[in-house]
Amino acid sequence: MKPFTEFLMETRPLYEFVIRMANCDVKDCAERIKSALSMYVVEAVSSPRRMPIQEHADFPQQGPCEVQIVEVTLKYPTITDQVRAIIAEKCGMSANSVVVRTKFEESQREPQAAPKKDKNGSVLTNPDISVESGQHLVGSSRAESMLKSLQPMTRKFEFAAQGEKSKSAEMPQGTKSPVGSTQNKLPSPKGK
Repeated sequence: MKPFTEFLMETRPLYEFVIRMANCDVKDCAERIKSALSMYVVEAVSSPRRMPIQEHADFPQQGPCEVQIVEVTLKYPTITDQVRAIIAEKCGMSANSVVVRTKFEESQREPQAAPKKDKNGSVLTNPDISVESGQHLVGSSRAESMLKSLQPMTRKFEFAAQGEKSKSAEMPQGTKSPVGSTQNKLPSPKGK
């Protein structure tokens, strides 16, 4: 059986971040990040990947720029804003030039596919419906079918016929009014 300390070290989670830096000096970038984040015990730092020079959604104020992407794995927990502030300060960069996301957030950022267009060039929000086959979903024919589908949902109520007693009349009724028929007993001011 393993000792508890060894078991604990194996189950300790790692915290993975993706760092994007605009207009950054590539030389010793990984080493500067490693030394800046040393307080969180750096497990791994990937070598910087260079993106093509273009306008990036992460840095709209910079215009066309070169972006470096570095993946970092830390042993101690932290948040993205803290990592961003530390890297901007230690690497001598503007805070607007650094974007930090968790690995999960980065995986959710996959680009969306362009919407499909019909033969006239208008965008279809539901590409499975063509213009010709969509008419059964709208218009007067649709209203009639909706009303027919609602008819089984109507409710029928039973009323007592004239001369018959209702079920509530057969129940025993009280003779006192629930409001104001009894008075609360007031305590004596003398204590007795």
